[in-house]
Amino acid sequence: MMKFCKNILPAIVALSATFWGCSSNSSTAGNSAETGSPELAGILFLDGGKPAALARVQCVPQDFDATSETLPAKYMTETNANGQFSLDSIPTGTYSLEAYHEESGERLLVQNVKVTEDDSVAVNDTLAVPGALQFYLFNSLKEGSVGVATVLGTTVLREVVVHDGKVLVDSLPAETLSVHLYFENDSLEYGGVVVVSGDTMAVAKIIEPDPSIVKTFVAPLALPKGTDTLSSFVSDIPLALRLTPDNSDFDSLAKLMSRADGRWEVVRISPDGGRSKKLPIAKPSLNENEAVFWVNVDSLNVADSLELSYNSAVESAYANDVFPTNRSYSLVWHFDSGLSSVEDAAEKGYFAGNVDSAAGAELSASVVGNGVSLGAKDFIVAKNSSDLDSARKVNLTLASSGYFCFSVWVQLESLDKEQTIFEKSEEYALRYVPEKGFVVELYYMSNDIENTADSATRINFWNSGTNDIVAGEWIFVAFNRHQNERVTFFVNDVKVDPEVEYAGWDGIRENLHDFKVGGFTGKIDELNLGGCYRDDSWTRLTYLNQKPTGSWPMFIK
Repeated sequence: MMKFCKNILPAIVALSATFWGCSSNSSTAGNSAETGSPELAGILFLDGGKPAALARVQCVPQDFDATSETLPAKYMTETNANGQFSLDSIPTGTYSLEAYHEESGERLLVQNVKVTEDDSVAVNDTLAVPGALQFYLFNSLKEGSVGVATVLGTTVLREVVVHDGKVLVDSLPAETLSVHLYFENDSLEYGGVVVVSGDTMAVAKIIEPDPSIVKTFVAPLALPKGTDTLSSFVSDIPLALRLTPDNSDFDSLAKLMSRADGRWEVVRISPDGGRSKKLPIAKPSLNENEAVFWVNVDSLNVADSLELSYNSAVESAYANDVFPTNRSYSLVWHFDSGLSSVEDAAEKGYFAGNVDSAAGAELSASVVGNGVSLGAKDFIVAKNSSDLDSARKVNLTLASSGYFCFSVWVQLESLDKEQTIFEKSEEYALRYVPEKGFVVELYYMSNDIENTADSATRINFWNSGTNDIVAGEWIFVAFNRHQNERVTFFVNDVKVDPEVEYAGWDGIRENLHDFKVGGFTGKIDELNLGGCYRDDSWTRLTYLNQKPTGSWPMFIK
């Protein structure tokens, strides 16, 4: 977009002192991090996890223009040794929060922070190494032309020079930005460009751009009728959002998803119209029945809605933390990536599945997207799942002590014989036993349970019973064990309360075998395994979200 801009170059020298991160006077940094009654406060960390001590923090009004304004001192402060900051007496409004750590060079930009008269706002976040943008410009801009780049509503102001028909804007915070380039007689605007930490992104020259394609879908988070209200607060929960022929123009949607350009995004919208930050969303998958978008919802309020949107003018980029490791997702198999190797969608993605098929394992439309059909002699193995090395720092040896959880969807072809769903030899297993239903086995060594009354080496069993288990139907099985050995066990959305049973065990663990799925005839989908305890609300919402018919939430057509 071309606009006329008068006399911008004379302002460059006068404004150079306001280049954020280029000069500082700590004696005028505003409020301390320990005093006052803050309206905006938080804790900031460096990318490696340490507190961002003595980082400069600025709260910038939404309409601030760095080419013509200087930010008042009352909007600036500095973090203390623990990375804490606070700003008092910030007027009601919408702001950008900026932070710069001079020693590491890491930056942070959080946009659309809303400060109200009645509420304090907490912003806790992590700084990152800044990135850069490279723009291809119009031929009318001469080689060597000098200008500035700004991001409206921030103090970002950078000198730029045209070189070989391109402009490089360096030291930008990793965020989605609208960048304005000002030259003596011209200005250009680029909206929705993504700055990647440490990388350079090229923004192509568009001479006659096609009209942007924008699609928006809304899914209310209100629970289905007849569903109990939530018994606990639920945050950071991954949800599958599904577009189908019933709630969208599915043929045109399939064409849209085949495009190389554009990005899908999700925000949470409150009843008063307030919008959250963009939520982490994974690259969508598509089969003949539905398009699936996995999104991590920061906090679940059933009065809110989720808004899914597509914009062809925005660069494609997706999150890798929809199933974050810090929420104890150790393995996540959706079975949507094919069977040459089953992709692990957990944040670190350490445990891809290797398929050993005797009967011809195959993908098929399933609970969420695709699942996999297995014969009794088909197996999927996560190799090196017992090894702890410096690259991974985690393994799938989870159940001998501490927290342990899993959830999975299983469809058994018959119920007349014992079958293994998954196992990690001499550690844990999920099996089906005709007279007992689904059986969870946890293997205990005496030194794993030395703080309990009975410290004998043993196997613990929990049986689900046979209610609601039907051959040829999808069954949701979820198990959660607390550190104190308290467990919850679900079949579909029904919580069962089994008594623990014990069996002797010789305790031999000379060879810890890899995690393995298989030993049954039927289908499997959405296998999650982790080292945490998920409460009843989390488990029931996961069931409602993933179930193959009548799932929640659903988009309004």
